[in-house]
Amino acid sequence: MNDRPPGYQPEEPVLRPPWLQGDLEQGLVDTRTRLVGRGVPPRDPSEPVFFPGGPPRHVSGWVLLLADGDRVTVDGPIVIGRKPFDVEGFPGARLVTVVDREKTVSKNHAILLPYDGGLFVLDLNSTNGVAVVANRRRTPVASTEFSPVPDGAVVELGSYLLGVDHVPDGE
Repeated sequence: MNDRPPGYQPEEPVLRPPWLQGDLEQGLVDTRTRLVGRGVPPRDPSEPVFFPGGPPRHVSGWVLLLADGDRVTVDGPIVIGRKPFDVEGFPGARLVTVVDREKTVSKNHAILLPYDGGLFVLDLNSTNGVAVVANRRRTPVASTEFSPVPDGAVVELGSYLLGVDHVPDGE
């Protein structure tokens, strides 16, 4: 039997910001700690993420939940980033700008594509990478093939968190 608690167990100790140095209660989760970048442990994938509000009642299909409370319906390819621009091979893709004061989101960070009832994401060679967090697992996204994004997942664009919701027709 393993004595380790369930959930995320980083190989290295969790880094804490200066205002939380010293002795901390066991079980205290620091939601302000954001570890980003290749080779650095990611945020705890078992930690819940909450987005403001809920999707409007008249929306159906895939919806992106932005950190500022905005909702974006996914009805075709979406390029997301700090200052997104057209991507070759996806003419007419919708450009969605996110505000990331920490600048961990690249200008053109990722593309999301609805296909055959599902939603898929591709890293556009971003600096800080893309990952899909679902079912307490964090899966890095490659820049060579689309990765599936399940309903209720969180897509990490650097340290920016993007919620994904699928609203069935008729709700």
